[in-house]
This record gives sequence, C-alpha cells and structure tokens, in this order.
Amino acid sequence: MPLLLLLLGLGGVVWGGRLAFNVRGAAEASAERARVNTELMAAAKNILDPPRSMWTVRRFRVQGARVFLAGLALLVAAFFEVWL
Repeated sequence: MPLLLLLLGLGGVVWGGRLAFNVRGAAEASAERARVNTELMAAAKNILDPPRSMWTVRRFRVQGARVFLAGLALLVAAFFEVWL
C-alpha cells in the first residue's frame, strides 16, 4: 500500500507541478490544445458561432496546483504509513 501511495503521489507532484508552475509552457500548451479541440468539435457539429473555450491558462494552473497538493498529501501519507 505505501508503494501505491508513493507512486501516485510522485505522479501527482510531477504532473501537477508541471502545470502549476508552467514548466516549459505546459499550461499554455494545454490551454491552446483545449482551444483547438473546442474549435474542431464545433466544426464537426456544424456550429457556426465562434466557440468559447472553457479552459484558460489560469484554470490549468489552478488545477495543476490542486493536483500538486493532492500528490504531496499522498506522499505524506506514504511517509507516515512506512515510518510511523
């Protein structure tokens, strides 16, 4: 069980930290990808109005911070389970 918590925690810290701290433009690239996907979905559905993307850079960074903190909590839980 501690190994699972450790692996999930590390994944959350790495992935969330990458978005939260915008490492190498990760949040900007994700927001751009979301915008393009929204435009492609609108074109596939024959919607002529310009689509409004729901995911902005700020929203990706906030979500990344949440995942980062959850990963830290899992790492702390793994630490307490193994050493206490």
